[in-house]
Amino acid sequence: MPAESHTAYLAYYEPEYASEHAETEGGYSMDASEALRVIIETILGKSMSETRIVGEILKVDDEQRLIYGWGSVVTEKGVPVVDLQGDVIEAETLVKAVNEFMEHVRVGKTMHEGGATGQVIHSLPVTNEICKALGIQCDREGWIVAYKVYDDEVWKRVKSGELKAFSIGGRATKEEYNID
Repeated sequence: MPAESHTAYLAYYEPEYASEHAETEGGYSMDASEALRVIIETILGKSMSETRIVGEILKVDDEQRLIYGWGSVVTEKGVPVVDLQGDVIEAETLVKAVNEFMEHVRVGKTMHEGGATGQVIHSLPVTNEICKALGIQCDREGWIVAYKVYDDEVWKRVKSGELKAFSIGGRATKEEYNID
């Protein structure tokens, strides 16, 4: 990351936005995400607890030190996915965030701490609209990534199975939802 923190990054690239919006650790506050979960469950008539998906590493390329998988999944068979922090991300919001990340950052840290240990070298946001345009079918919407691991210690942790999933960081602004 070209700054010491996400807030510093935003202050550099988007000074007006960063000064107007306080960073919220982990996205939505628990109250907002819990309210959103209840609203979505009410609309869908089913529990969202079954739709928790971790950005699991699905393929490892030893020769190139690449790991592939879903960086984020936002819907599964049309049902919004609640992430491990209790947040729900809309597909359009994810695409904008992915585009910004790939344009300005592309590097990753290990467990959101320390310096860069690798870089996202392949990236594809997957939405219903993009799938339709490409003539492919997918039951998920989200972000597919390939991450190149440069750090030897991190690579050992991937190979041992200790590090087995992707985690995206970010911030969000609390929004009110009405179901009228």
